Amino acid sequence: MSALLIGSVLGLLIGAVCRACDIPSPAPPTPIGALLVVAMTSGYMAGAFV
Repeated sequence: MSALLIGSVLGLLIGAVCRACDIPSPAPPTPIGALLVVAMTSGYMAGAFV
């Protein structure tokens, strides 16, 4: 559970720093890329609880 919390906080922090420094977001710009990120995150979360 702590890994999920740390990962979420770190993701928000990276997004905020990218926004503040006008750096493009490190997320994929296409819907397929975004779905890939969601799928990997969901798989990680499902594997962490098994």
